[in-house]
Amino acid sequence: MSKSRNYPLVLIIFAFCLSLTFSTYIGNSWASIAPSMESVIPVGNFPYGVAISPNNRYALVTNSDDDNVSVINMATKGVVASVKVGSHPTGVAIAPSLTFAYVCNAASGNVSVINLSTLTKAININTGGEPMNVVFSPDSRTAFVANMHDNQVDVINTMQNAVVKRIDVGRHPFGLAISPDGKTLIVTNSGESSISIINISALTVTRTMNVAENPTGIAFSPEGGPVDYFYVASGKKSEIFVYSAKNYGYIGKFKTLKDPSSLALTPDGTMLFVVNYQDLAATVYSAAHFIKITTIQLTSGPMSVAVSPDGTAALITDTNGAAVSYIKIRNRGVSVGQAPVRYTYSSSNPAAVSSASAPSSPAPTPVNPFPVVSAPITAPPVAAASPYPGGTPVTVPAYGAPATNYVPQPFGEIATVYTGKSPTALAVTPDEKYLYVVDNTENGEVSVIDISKDEVVKTIKVGGYPSAITISPDGHYCFVVNSGSGTVTIISTGEYY
Repeated sequence: MSKSRNYPLVLIIFAFCLSLTFSTYIGNSWASIAPSMESVIPVGNFPYGVAISPNNRYALVTNSDDDNVSVINMATKGVVASVKVGSHPTGVAIAPSLTFAYVCNAASGNVSVINLSTLTKAININTGGEPMNVVFSPDSRTAFVANMHDNQVDVINTMQNAVVKRIDVGRHPFGLAISPDGKTLIVTNSGESSISIINISALTVTRTMNVAENPTGIAFSPEGGPVDYFYVASGKKSEIFVYSAKNYGYIGKFKTLKDPSSLALTPDGTMLFVVNYQDLAATVYSAAHFIKITTIQLTSGPMSVAVSPDGTAALITDTNGAAVSYIKIRNRGVSVGQAPVRYTYSSSNPAAVSSASAPSSPAPTPVNPFPVVSAPITAPPVAAASPYPGGTPVTVPAYGAPATNYVPQPFGEIATVYTGKSPTALAVTPDEKYLYVVDNTENGEVSVIDISKDEVVKTIKVGGYPSAITISPDGHYCFVVNSGSGTVTIISTGEYY
């Protein structure tokens, strides 16, 4: 008589042991490079949102109780400027073009535009309701604002600095994330258990998905990372839900500490940062395997997190401590430019790794994966939606070459250039090489300043009491209105253009 064989039971036990061994191995491999607290940077009162510039030089932090934004130098880890904005600022985003930033002002119902060339507020864009968070499209031409009070996403044309459409979503939209290819926007509806998926080219909701209660933060895996997922934090359940970024299929979920409010991934897609508001901590997980790498204890009221584009640091706002925590991220030893390892799973259990494809050839020469873009954005013009609530369609012109090489200087006086006795108006040539300044006196003059040298290179006599000045779009002519003599002086810019 043959003995009975319990092969299925043996296989189950073997798989379970293998899973435990694999989890232990992954956890140990992360231990030596776990992110850790490095320093605390004092900012304003009740810091809420944070964004780091694409060139990794500066960070912006919204101080909700002070109605201003702190500008942090990432190299010195100190505040170099403070910019006044609207009432109770919350979310903030820096345009990929590096020329401007948007700040959501929840109490005043508008969005402040910060000019990164001068580190000053340019204008306020009226949205109404309660704007909470904002993201930019990859080409910087469009911004999307989660308007919590109105249950809408406000679409802003950044060339016009105006709302051109409002998209109805679920109750209390809060978190926003754009897919790496720039085609899809996902919004978490914190007042209900759902997310809204928006087609960016059509500016319409294509799908509403049920998720866990009180969805808050959301983040996409970066392009080239080990997986193609998006992650949704459930504030009430204290869980992170994971979905396929390709077909929106459910991948799995894992437990985190209490009240996750914000998510961010490292640029290589390997680590997921989760801010846990109630437990005063940030937890860091393997983005591919959902295994906790470390817990970073914070002081009080952590709210938002941003990871630097070079992957070396993370900033977390501390609402009750009037500070920002600077988290150091250690290098995993992967050469910059090396192809990432992509994992495929045999089931919905992320721990069940079936295969891994490593590069078959040596890694290429290291390159900077986050260069400052110097070429113009050549996307063709597109027709924008009619401005809300009505009006005729407008055409959004394509961007010229944005000032992406600009690096903001520490706030303060750069130079003083002496012109005439009473300068009152000015104009800059299209190539931004020369500044024409009017001297509004009886014997009026125009001073031409070489911007690169900070000095007057030419003085031109015009009419009495000149009051206005402009330069033609081609830069070849300058027009000065002389209010005292009732004339207009036309100047050929010649070599000073």
